[in-house]
Amino acid sequence: MPTLTNDASPRAGSAHAACLLAGLTLAALPSVAQAQSHDLAATASIRYDDNLYRVPSGLRKTLPNSGEEVVTYLVVRGGVATRIGVIAVNLKGTAGQRIHAYNPRFNALNYAGSASATYKTGQGQVDATASYLHEPVVFDDAFITHKTLRSTADVTIVASRNLLGNFRAVGRGGYQRSAIGSRELEANGTRIVRVSGGFGYFSPTGNSITLEYSEQRAHGLATTQVQTGAGLAAYRSDFRERSIVSYIDYQLTGITSLRGSFGYAWHDDRSVLDKDGRGIQADIALVWSPLPGLVITPSFRRGFSTESRVFSNGVQVTSYGISASETLFGRVNFNLGVSRGSRRFRYDVQAPAALALDRNEVTTRASAGISYVTGSKFALNLAYEHAQRDSTRVAFPYVADAVTFSVTRAFGS
Repeated sequence: MPTLTNDASPRAGSAHAACLLAGLTLAALPSVAQAQSHDLAATASIRYDDNLYRVPSGLRKTLPNSGEEVVTYLVVRGGVATRIGVIAVNLKGTAGQRIHAYNPRFNALNYAGSASATYKTGQGQVDATASYLHEPVVFDDAFITHKTLRSTADVTIVASRNLLGNFRAVGRGGYQRSAIGSRELEANGTRIVRVSGGFGYFSPTGNSITLEYSEQRAHGLATTQVQTGAGLAAYRSDFRERSIVSYIDYQLTGITSLRGSFGYAWHDDRSVLDKDGRGIQADIALVWSPLPGLVITPSFRRGFSTESRVFSNGVQVTSYGISASETLFGRVNFNLGVSRGSRRFRYDVQAPAALALDRNEVTTRASAGISYVTGSKFALNLAYEHAQRDSTRVAFPYVADAVTFSVTRAFGS
């Protein structure tokens, strides 16, 4: 494995975290707010991972400590919910530090913040959301051998207005910038503009279903050299994606609800590799609560980007799973989950072998956990995770197990 390097900028991270905390503090001031509530929680966790790098067993045995790692994670989360006149406002922030016992070069400060506002009248509604995320790229998402940080800024506006009865016109717009701080992955950074429009049914009880035409255009933030049939060429992650999509938020029965989106997309790869695609696009979940305290959630996702959007071109992702949670006595929670997902790379510009074409991989995951909330707002959690990946390329299969124990102290109103 190559020598580990450190690409992080701690000073920049500290500055962003300070701005985030300052923003939360200002938002908590009651001068212009009404019906204010806030929450704050601090968590300390320790995690044992037997295959940190997510590499095949043969390679793992050659690594220091056979690829095992113990990670301590210290994190503070906070939020404010208030009203400014007729506008409902929510602010949330998180700042955390990861500490690796055997690989201190991977230590990283990560932080995230979001602000949302909702304006509602009898004729329509406007929702605006802005968020920022700065965190390490996880090893099972990309082939990396050193700490790699990504930063994502996202702004979204959704507006609807009554047309006739419970039917409304709907419009959406958004902008996202995702940058990755490493030579291997920087060509996957993108700047994306999204727009959509259509109509929908919005019931007085809060149910909604829309049908919309959506389009997004992406421009890569950096280029890298790739090998093509004509020789070396400059690759940049440019694409255009069009889709017909339905957004659903519907309480089907007293114990069942359906939430998410479902549609069909045409993905036009505008990079030098020109690998277009089309197919079903979905991110949807059914929430079923057959007994008090028991929640069962099957889910399905399919699209042309990974969930983290580290890869948003040249890949088709399909995943499905089911999770269940049970709460007993109001204090004890049990949860189980299993999922299976596939990633079909038509090309991968950061693979260890130059331009690994047509790489397919299937990852199966299982998890189980138990948590207990004490009477003094402490929560104790113990979780186990197992993951196994099969791949058509020898560098990508892995098996990994991890156990995490955490303690959380909640504050707030």
